[in-house]
Amino acid sequence: MKCPKTFHAESVVGNQEQWVWEDCLKEECAWWLDETQMCSIRETALELRYIQFRLQDMVTGLKKP
Repeated sequence: MKCPKTFHAESVVGNQEQWVWEDCLKEECAWWLDETQMCSIRETALELRYIQFRLQDMVTGLKKP
């Protein structure tokens, strides 16, 4: 997995920078969650998706006659 938090510009071609993403540091990273074995950023995204689905279920349930 490439980490979106660890990237840098490596070289410049013309007027465009080339961005390089580093590999996930896993256990060495402060954002790594041992209990789920994933990055806390990804865990947060999954939880927000779950909340979105539950809210949509609630809205759909309210619209039924």
